[in-house]
Amino acid sequence: MKPTDYTLLNKIKSGDRPAFMMLYERYWDNFYTMIFVRTKDKEVTEELLQNLWIRILENPEFVQTDEQESAKGYLFRFIHYRILDHYANVKKIQAVYLDESEDFLSEITDAEYYEILEDNDINELFVMIDEVISQLSPTEQKVYDLRIRKNMSVDETAEALNISNKTVSNNLSKALTEIREQLNPKYKSSKKLVSLLVLMEMMNQINY
Repeated sequence: MKPTDYTLLNKIKSGDRPAFMMLYERYWDNFYTMIFVRTKDKEVTEELLQNLWIRILENPEFVQTDEQESAKGYLFRFIHYRILDHYANVKKIQAVYLDESEDFLSEITDAEYYEILEDNDINELFVMIDEVISQLSPTEQKVYDLRIRKNMSVDETAEALNISNKTVSNNLSKALTEIREQLNPKYKSSKKLVSLLVLMEMMNQINY
């Protein structure tokens, strides 16, 4: 039986180099592909990967594992944020920011986050969402664009569109309800749906 990521990380912590190489070989291809597909830059890909492996080698305790003792979800999430950090410096991507009192991204587990990043039909989801949004009223479309795609707050959206905060909330709720009907049931909870949409928009930004 192959050792779990948790076992390998514990061995790495005690200086076991073969354990490090086993973890490296287990994930290198997937990590390289994930980064290169999003950055389209070999040097950036290699730099981000090198930084990751150096950090794991020096401080394996930072890596978290799930119930199956797998680090896959956590590491994919970690890499995704490093990609965003890179593009934030290059393209000044806005910070994700919906409601100041809630962290929507925390509603998705590392395993679910990995599933989203692994989804080969992400473009089809964008097409589906765009089609749903195109059938909404002009105000609902504008609210969705400002709140989800541009990560503007309720107050900022209300001011930009010259409508009340309640109208912003009602229009976003309508848009999310329409999208929710088209999604897999596991993403139908309100917060999880918003998390998914924000992640998708973040991925869309770094690809352009």
